[in-house]
Amino acid sequence: MATAEDSTAAAQASRLEEVIVTASKREESLQNVSASVSAFTHADIQRLGLDSFEDFARRVPGVTLNQAVKNRSVFNIRGVTTSLFGGNTQDPVSVYINETPVTDTFGAIVQPDLRLFDVERIEVLRGPQGTLFGSGSLGGTVRILTRQPDPSAFAADGRIDIGVTDGGHQRQRYDGMVNIPLLEDTLALRLVGYQRDEEGWVKNITRGSRNSSDDRGGRAALLWRPGDAFYAKLEVIYQDSDPDDGDAFNPDLGEFRKSSAISEARPSTLTNYSLTMEYEFPDFATLLSATSFQTSETASYADLGDFLGLGVSGFNVSDPWDSEFVTQELRLVSNTDSALNWLVGGFFIDRTTDPAFLVTAPGLSAAFGGLIPTDDLFQSDIETTSRELAAFADVGYRFSPRWKVEAGIRVFDTEVSYSEPDRNTINFVTFEVDNLSFRNTGTDSDYTWRAGISYDPSDDIMLYANVSRGYRIGQVNPNKGPSLTDPNDLVIPEAYDPDSSINYELGAKTSWLQGRLIANLALYYIDWTDIQVNGARVSDMRTFIANAGDARSQGVEIELQTMPVEGLNLNLALTFQEAEMTDVADNIIVAATKGETLPGSVDFKMSGGIQYTWAAFGDKQMYARADVQYVGSSPNDFGMNGGNPFFAMNESYENVGAAVGLVADKWNLALYGENLSNNDSYILTNGGGTPNYVNSLRPLTVGVRLGFSF
Repeated sequence: MATAEDSTAAAQASRLEEVIVTASKREESLQNVSASVSAFTHADIQRLGLDSFEDFARRVPGVTLNQAVKNRSVFNIRGVTTSLFGGNTQDPVSVYINETPVTDTFGAIVQPDLRLFDVERIEVLRGPQGTLFGSGSLGGTVRILTRQPDPSAFAADGRIDIGVTDGGHQRQRYDGMVNIPLLEDTLALRLVGYQRDEEGWVKNITRGSRNSSDDRGGRAALLWRPGDAFYAKLEVIYQDSDPDDGDAFNPDLGEFRKSSAISEARPSTLTNYSLTMEYEFPDFATLLSATSFQTSETASYADLGDFLGLGVSGFNVSDPWDSEFVTQELRLVSNTDSALNWLVGGFFIDRTTDPAFLVTAPGLSAAFGGLIPTDDLFQSDIETTSRELAAFADVGYRFSPRWKVEAGIRVFDTEVSYSEPDRNTINFVTFEVDNLSFRNTGTDSDYTWRAGISYDPSDDIMLYANVSRGYRIGQVNPNKGPSLTDPNDLVIPEAYDPDSSINYELGAKTSWLQGRLIANLALYYIDWTDIQVNGARVSDMRTFIANAGDARSQGVEIELQTMPVEGLNLNLALTFQEAEMTDVADNIIVAATKGETLPGSVDFKMSGGIQYTWAAFGDKQMYARADVQYVGSSPNDFGMNGGNPFFAMNESYENVGAAVGLVADKWNLALYGENLSNNDSYILTNGGGTPNYVNSLRPLTVGVRLGFSF
């Protein structure tokens, strides 16, 4: 006869796993965080075969990812963006590795697609996060948290993934990790390495190349824990991505065909050094220091075709594009079990970016009979800098067993500069090379804040209301000054101001059926003001960045997870969204118009999955799962009232995957299929401009994945 203890054990076995996150910069159960946060655990990453940003972005409500070229991802959270391809403004979503932001501010042409092997957790924070995560968190924050060295025991993991894409293009992925205790329970070294060798499916008919990629990288982390109160971790992260050609193609040339005289790939090399130290003052607070130094190298290439109409192929080249920055964060977080919790901290970041910018048209000089002395239309070595200094505080107080209030503030000061000591531009009137040098600077001081209240009518239900503000820094305009053709026209300012967003959110986090059903709901309204957009002066068409508009985004996000019976897991995420411009400046030329949908904003998105697990072959388990994602259509840009020749719609698409696996104590094996419907939609991302302008999903891919541990 079954006992009460047996019934309790069975109920606990069929409960959904509790996920612990650090979205609030303290450890907390995901269901207890009074904000919209999605998380993927290490087990989720393994089970779903997540390997890149694209793999998880489609599964998170309110999030889309646009990747016109490998190593340049643009996250869009809750519709807060004005460009799918980046630009000379800071991205509206910040990406972190552990405690370090890894995204540039000015002209961030690279966003390394960090590989997700041996990652402890992925956290996606939706809505402005300006208080705890600073600038660039205008729409939200993505955090990649790596697994830590373990001084208690030796461990080793590996994974081999071999796949074949429709057309016979092979994909090879190799991963390895070894954890080595150097002093028992005190000192440990963790080494991670990976390689990706993936044949491309887009062929360049001019060069004979494909969008194949060869990526390699790894991490080395040394952890020292001399006692329970203190630890120090030194970590180095390295990734080198060397794609052979770009991903975009021209459907007029045939399926997955492109033509360019040069490779349009976006190579990327990133090296990140970090030192994290933590000391716990018992019954008071935990002090953390996080220091990092990062360097990145990339280059941007695009063949613009015969853009001068002279019968010569035009190239737009930027090579190299180097950046480096140093960050320092200090924070003190309360650790007492009391009604009051708090944290205070300070943050500093110093970034430098050095693009060597070149636009050239081979054969241009010859086309003009030598009157033009060079084929280089524009050449300049640029240096940009940005510095931020911030102090922040956050507090929560539970004034009754069911009610809690929270508030936070961040005060910041920024300083930016842009210099071109030697700009050379062809003058098509004099047929000479004009030379110019200048340096622009800008400063700003401001603050962001958040406030919220939550109510727990029971242990399994939390209702909350939040208001939070996010921002991104203002930067400088190279083309400053008055108009030479109309002195009464707008004077382009030396620097443009920060823009900011305020997120109003109502939410519910609920658990039902003794923990076998989780149902979360968020309703939000975002007011985005002083938007940084590309503009042009009316009198001379001089381009610059202007604070020239306002927008709103509103929507509903739903997340459901359930285990109706032991072994059966189902999940569903739904997004209903509307994001549009509400006001546009009328004294300059701006592509946006009032009432226009923001680029990349989808009105509906869905992600769902089902998995069944059962005992097999004695002590082993088998599972079968299927996943589907649907992403609605969206505009690729602003339409300029019909005057933007590059305006197009990104088509809606679905992505279907499935896997069957066998799990043993020390190994696991899975057969999988991706894009099973072979959805080769040409308009996944539509650039609308250069000759090679559209992107697709990777075609139908099937493979086998073997994981093992020691």
